[in-house]
Amino acid sequence: MKIAILADIHGNYDALEAVALHLNDVDSLVVLGDIVGYGAEPERCVQWVMKQRADTILGNHDAACVGILPITWFNSLAANALFWTKNQLSVYSQSFFQKIPQVVSNYVNAHWVHGSLRKPLEEYIDMVESAREIFNSHDFQTCFFGHTHVAEAFLFHEGKVFNPPFPKGGEIQLHPQKRYLINPGSVGQPRDGNPQASFALYDTEKGIVKINRIRYNIQRAADKIIAAGLPEYLSIRLFSGR
Repeated sequence: MKIAILADIHGNYDALEAVALHLNDVDSLVVLGDIVGYGAEPERCVQWVMKQRADTILGNHDAACVGILPITWFNSLAANALFWTKNQLSVYSQSFFQKIPQVVSNYVNAHWVHGSLRKPLEEYIDMVESAREIFNSHDFQTCFFGHTHVAEAFLFHEGKVFNPPFPKGGEIQLHPQKRYLINPGSVGQPRDGNPQASFALYDTEKGIVKINRIRYNIQRAADKIIAAGLPEYLSIRLFSGR
């Protein structure tokens, strides 16, 4: 079985459209939350996800748009974009966010979450120490997560945590003696220094997770942000991948 794993689309339909061209031969699609926020086409991105019948996890920006998280929880830049985004979403998209889970457990022998198994909407797994705490407090072999916008993995083996990054893409061969926290990176707003859209393909039979980086029309996505009246910085950061 081949599963496409997308996270942190953030209303960037240009990036999503470029990634979608590489999903023709997948058997299943999982979206790890934050379909909206920051980008200029939130409704279009939600409609695409729903049309694909993707297994979808709730992200913190998605949750804020329907009152599950308060917008005041976010920094001023994100909050500004969220107030705008909330007004762009149809009743159908809002209903979709109200219904999707925050965690999915034991789907193809893996756990799936936006933030962490400990705090699904809030926690960032962005350091070895935070990864170690999750490994020690939860029983799983593999967990896919998003939220940080960084393509990377945390491997736990014989009491040690290793943290290989994948700013240019790469493969992870899963071993039964090791445990994994894997982030496919962000489709719509990467923050690992590479502005290319990021996503993962998981071949469950071979036990291989491949991180892919895809070029897309960043200028067009940035122009749409400006045209929508969103903060200019949200367009500028797309070019640097930060």
